[in-house]
Amino acid sequence: MKKFDYYQPQNLKEAYKLMEKLKGEALYVAGGTDVIVRIKQKMIQPEALISLRGVEELQGLKENGGLALGAGTLFREMERNESLLKRYTALHQAVSVLANPQIRNVATVGGNLCNAAPSADSAPPLLVMEAQVQLEGPGGTRTMALEDFFTGPGETSKEREEIMTRIVIPELPAKTGTAFLKIGRVSQDIAIANAAALVTMENGVCKHCRLAVGAVAPVPLRLKSIEEKVEGEKIDEGLLEEVRKMVCEAVNPISDVRSTAEYRREVSGVLVKRAIRDALTMAQA
Repeated sequence: MKKFDYYQPQNLKEAYKLMEKLKGEALYVAGGTDVIVRIKQKMIQPEALISLRGVEELQGLKENGGLALGAGTLFREMERNESLLKRYTALHQAVSVLANPQIRNVATVGGNLCNAAPSADSAPPLLVMEAQVQLEGPGGTRTMALEDFFTGPGETSKEREEIMTRIVIPELPAKTGTAFLKIGRVSQDIAIANAAALVTMENGVCKHCRLAVGAVAPVPLRLKSIEEKVEGEKIDEGLLEEVRKMVCEAVNPISDVRSTAEYRREVSGVLVKRAIRDALTMAQA
């Protein structure tokens, strides 16, 4: 493994200055659970790592109508948060099945998103909740919808000098339910496929629907045409079966060591169908 320098800035400005000094030849890391593995496998060879673990501006959860998550918030902290469990159930479900407790003790939500793995468990629930991400760098601050953040496998809209500082979820309407499901070879494995659903109900009809899947396309994917199919309808088994078939046609999975494309295609439809059913149950509770 190639040797690299390691820096521990205490605030964002210090981190930016380090990256500018190193002329982009460094990498920002938080938990480092993915980066260190890739360095050991010689997939990447950075000149230096800039740790963001000591940057307090990136920490914590704040509720003010919606939810603001510091990008450096640990998954373990999110897993233990009662408000996340009650109000943002899909996200809590995703966090609770991500890897194992040892990983959740060091991995961060911002790191999971910035790695831009198509299978990232935190992405589908944040997509259905229409989360926005805040990016900050030497040139200032900008905000974008999470669905615009992912550009390809391992690729994002973030500039090299920028740091994801915050993920913001707007307040969810009344009578809204959310759910997340995944399937892997074993419970702690990377997802073969995952899915999240959000539904808002009014007088027995779906007023608002958001659906997302992961590990079945180059990026975590919103299913907008299928959302439109559900909105304005009563959610029954007939509609759910139509949705399942539409999902199978909409996704574009690949075959790899974890699964065949054909299996991913079929299971993605099943997961979305079940996630809508679970979200509906919550919305009606």
